Amino acid sequence: MGSTVEWCREAYATSISSRCWWFTPYDAGWDACANISKDTELKEIVVMEATLSLVLDWARQIVETSIRFLPACGAYTFPLPFLECVSAIGEQTPPTFVHGCFTADSAQKKAMQDYCLCLDAWLAGASPDSAAAELAALGYRKIDWHKVCRGLWNVLSPRSELKELLIERLLHSQRWKIKSYPWDNNPCDQFGRDQYLGDFRQDGCEAKREGYIACELHGFKEKSSPRINELERKLVASCADWKWFRYTIEYGWMCSPKAFRHLECLIWSIGKERQAATTRDHPLKDAQQVPGLLQCEDTYLNQDEAAAWWRDFLSSLAAWWQGKELTGPLGGDITGRLVQRTPLKRWLVRLLVRNVNSWSPRADP
Repeated sequence: MGSTVEWCREAYATSISSRCWWFTPYDAGWDACANISKDTELKEIVVMEATLSLVLDWARQIVETSIRFLPACGAYTFPLPFLECVSAIGEQTPPTFVHGCFTADSAQKKAMQDYCLCLDAWLAGASPDSAAAELAALGYRKIDWHKVCRGLWNVLSPRSELKELLIERLLHSQRWKIKSYPWDNNPCDQFGRDQYLGDFRQDGCEAKREGYIACELHGFKEKSSPRINELERKLVASCADWKWFRYTIEYGWMCSPKAFRHLECLIWSIGKERQAATTRDHPLKDAQQVPGLLQCEDTYLNQDEAAAWWRDFLSSLAAWWQGKELTGPLGGDITGRLVQRTPLKRWLVRLLVRNVNSWSPRADP
């Protein structure tokens, strides 16, 4: 397709460039997203693809996996997924595992298990010092567990049946995520082996269905648990803000950039028995500022530093596909990952830049 060919639905739909828009407005397709037909740069990218003598299979696979399934929230591993995508282009090798949505490594899982132990001890009626003694000796995170546990017990005081129900539901959700989120060296078979967290499912886990992982994985259907169904029936009847709590518990993704801050805000709201913290999806006017109960500040990125890195990353990629010399802080790293410029790689990098410019990596508040 040359530059004089009409920019139309058929030309776009038959291009490989049309296959990488998951979680962007363009995923709706030409007919449902009017911006596609107006996107002159996307037209140029499709023309760029058409001028290639051959789009090799490895390049097609990178479009359909590495570029397509980049995490829109950035993921707690930021900038790993984006650098891995650049490396895949440079090495001309499609990935076997995209570290994107619904994936978490053992370190993230162990950190979440520490906080689950805190909540489990509270639910069991133990003292904060009992939980803290174990965590101080055996916990994965080396923080002031006595202060964390006493603060958490204070937030959840006075004890009530509603708080117990909400904490039990939250615990089940976090343990389900720990069990079902895969990583290269943990295909959902190392954590939670002694816990029933929903019926075994043959069609894989969330990461398998909402991303790209070459190996076979199993999963677990959380809502098939009779205990969960009973808990939710009680919460529907007793919790005025249950709709918000259910959404916030279920969407407390362990792979998000501020997974533990999200947990912190949720526990604070459980202590108030209502939504008391603002979230991106449910902003709350005059929301309370949630204190750092869990001492988890070190688990998420400095937003200003991440934003500066992101700007340099995109400008470096843009300069690279345009044939310019890379002079920014990331210039050497990007050049080393992409190696030599070829028409095929230039098209892939330009498509990558256009894809991520259709959204911005975002984090929980």
